[in-house]
Amino acid sequence: MLGLHYETPAAWAQVALSDPAALLLDHLFCERKAAAMALHTQRCFAQRFPKLKQSMAELAGEEFEHAERCEKFIQELSPEARALLARPMSGNKYAQGLRALWKNTHHDMFMDQLLVSSLIEARSAERFRLLADAAKGTTLGNFYEDLYASEVNHYVLFTGLSADFFGPDRTQSRLEEMRADEARLIQSLPPGARVHSGPGLAQRR
Repeated sequence: MLGLHYETPAAWAQVALSDPAALLLDHLFCERKAAAMALHTQRCFAQRFPKLKQSMAELAGEEFEHAERCEKFIQELSPEARALLARPMSGNKYAQGLRALWKNTHHDMFMDQLLVSSLIEARSAERFRLLADAAKGTTLGNFYEDLYASEVNHYVLFTGLSADFFGPDRTQSRLEEMRADEARLIQSLPPGARVHSGPGLAQRR
């Protein structure tokens, strides 16, 4: 369903879960950035595409709610984990690498922006599925089980918006190009307790 060109090995989840505070902090930042991007998209493009006014407002609300749940988990872990919340938001090399794809492109930059967002949601969904399976039966595992479904829905939202605005054939063609770039990018990143860390050896779907 997600169409990713790289399948993360299941062992990635054990590495990510080895430092739950770092994982949740990174996840918290990702959710906040996703909410901010949804609101930015609404401000910049809702006049051109009125459908975005409601869809991006609803998406931002969901992302902020997910961020709040991440923060609650961190608060409950330990005083040391709570201290991490005072850190400034760090850069995300994965998101930055994907967003570079819509710069200086002959494609419509907004279509590329929508498809980059869809790829981030697809990869997050894949990773949350692995985390849910690895932590099955725990509160954290249930949390990622819930978020897996949400991320799949967000992936479908962004690809559907692109198909509506720019046509399904054009969307699918460009998405396949970007999936190949995403697969190379995710494999180039270092491993660690981050949602979009490098996962190790490649497996093709």
